[in-house]
Amino acid sequence: MKINDLAKRLNVTPRAIRLYESKGLMKPERGQENGYRYYSESEAWRLQTISSLRELGLSIEQIKALMTKLDQGDSATVHHYLELQRMALTAKWVEWKYAIGMLDELIARFEQKQQLDVEDLFQLTGELKGIQHSQSTWMDTWDFDRLAAVYDRSEAMLSTGSVLSQAEYETALDFIVQWVSPKSGEQGLDIGTGTGNLAGKLLALGAAMSALDQSKEMLAKCRERYPAMTAKLGNALALPFMDKQFTLIVSAFALHHLNGQQQLLALDQMDRVLAPGGRICIAGLMYEGEWSSSSMPPDTTKHSTNRQELLEWFRNRDFITVSQAVNPWIHVVYAVRKH
Repeated sequence: MKINDLAKRLNVTPRAIRLYESKGLMKPERGQENGYRYYSESEAWRLQTISSLRELGLSIEQIKALMTKLDQGDSATVHHYLELQRMALTAKWVEWKYAIGMLDELIARFEQKQQLDVEDLFQLTGELKGIQHSQSTWMDTWDFDRLAAVYDRSEAMLSTGSVLSQAEYETALDFIVQWVSPKSGEQGLDIGTGTGNLAGKLLALGAAMSALDQSKEMLAKCRERYPAMTAKLGNALALPFMDKQFTLIVSAFALHHLNGQQQLLALDQMDRVLAPGGRICIAGLMYEGEWSSSSMPPDTTKHSTNRQELLEWFRNRDFITVSQAVNPWIHVVYAVRKH
């Protein structure tokens, strides 16, 4: 095919095709006599792939890197690139959902007052900026990709530190499993799944589990151990799932890797994807009352949760709650939505 034939066939402009060639994404053959570009079926497939990736929001530089890995047969890296793009799109989608919700609130206030209140506008835009800041500032300072290789030999220490023994780690997981008690085929989500220890227990009881983690190496271990599980790259601040998708949500020793504002955003995301009558169970570093150096271990890399405030957060959203202390610093909180 010549360039105009290819452009017409795939509904792509000749200008776009020339751009992709100039960036090294395509290398058509040249006619020896006339110098025309000639495109094979494999080049047509390549162009279709490039166009589709552009539609999904990837930059030309990202596509070039991905196509290079694809040409090299590096399917694992290609998979990771695609997951990173989904992660970025999800974060933007969640941000727009909040923006639309706040715009609806602004419209409702305008209709009530019959005027645009500047204080209302500043308040709502400030809340949106706070959400954007929470999403963009989280960093994996613990290097979970590196820890993945040794995680299953010392889960308690690597997830929580010296305040949790391995036996207590298993006790906390057992509490979660017993409390959520999944039905066969029930849709469940494990946030911050690591290598899938908790999700695997629920999968064995018949739950249709989805597992989420921001570490590609942790997810690789999880997928290797539990091929029947749906494992996705992502984080708790922008869950890559539809509203009201799950009837059970669990998270063990992940929430304390988020700061206070990020924890609230993560809880809001759990609430969004939880179905009516669903339940949430969380285990992690928690304290009760005022924080003090005597009440909690001094660990500046993790963010303990105020257990009473967490329980109150659930109760204010029409949940029934119970909690259990595994030791003075580790608690399990269980919440069931009434409706």
